[in-house]
Amino acid sequence: MNVKDAIMKRRTIRKFTRESIPESNLIELVNCARVAAYGANMQPLKFRIVTDKAELDAIFPHTSWAGYLENGAPSENERPTAYIAVLGDSAIRPNGGFEVEAGAAVTTMMLEAVEMGLASCWLGAINRDEIKNVLNLDDKLSVVYMLALGYGAQESRMVDIADNNVKYYLDGDNVLNVPKRTIDEVLIK
Repeated sequence: MNVKDAIMKRRTIRKFTRESIPESNLIELVNCARVAAYGANMQPLKFRIVTDKAELDAIFPHTSWAGYLENGAPSENERPTAYIAVLGDSAIRPNGGFEVEAGAAVTTMMLEAVEMGLASCWLGAINRDEIKNVLNLDDKLSVVYMLALGYGAQESRMVDIADNNVKYYLDGDNVLNVPKRTIDEVLIK
């Protein structure tokens, strides 16, 4: 698979099988994230892999899923089998502002996840303080984003946006349809 194929194939998935991900794959995702683009090469991020069932269960209530769907959150048997917490280290960058680097790191991990046959969901609507407590993190670390991972148990596809409506939806076959603006709409000539 080439980079463009990974980009076009990557879709947000919110329902997963119960199959666990090999630890080596999760470490490789972090390895890819550590070499993402970092402003001034500061590299202010740390990462925490979460696969322990008790921690997975404790984190889940502090996450929000699929706000446009009535029942968009995964049921108990559809939850991710791993999270990667993307953490900002204030010992490296005392003034915070980790979102740009964290976005690059999450995107890099999501693309490598596609290559591995994994599904992912970038979680930003989260209770950061509660997740920090669950993970028992040092004071210098703050939770920026969570990346939910697993083997996909739903299908998701891109569709052209209609009437400027960005809301994703389930069709009659229970496929998640995600509206995207066309190239003609986003490319200024």
